[in-house]
Amino acid sequence: MLEITVKGQPVEAKFNFRALFRANKLYSSAEGANDGASSIWLAFVTDDDMALFKALRVLLPKSYTDDEIMDALDKAEEDGKSQELFKEVEQELHESGFFKHAATRWLNLTEKYGQALTEKKNKTAEEKIQEAATKDTLDAMKKSLS
Repeated sequence: MLEITVKGQPVEAKFNFRALFRANKLYSSAEGANDGASSIWLAFVTDDDMALFKALRVLLPKSYTDDEIMDALDKAEEDGKSQELFKEVEQELHESGFFKHAATRWLNLTEKYGQALTEKKNKTAEEKIQEAATKDTLDAMKKSLS
């Protein structure tokens, strides 16, 4: 279990079903898509600047505000511990069966779409760029799941 300091107090956090539910509610690409958990996994894979904030938002109880979470992140940075916190949260994420399943589901769906894109002939320049980006993202996602 992860321990995060917020408002000077340690808070235990875990990527459990409650966190999965909140991730899907807060960060899904569309209502009912249930891909918010995989978007958090992907944010860590791609070193998204918001990965840690999104993770803490779903890990911590709803009673903590966005400002309090940002203050905790700022404090970690001031103390020279932001990278350590990032790695600890990422490790906890990778240990979660719920989030790993969500990421695997996303990977499988995206591979299907990517396959349709690669099989298309006479691609535009934009489609070629999208294909390369999709391939790189899929490769990074596969590596993170292995």
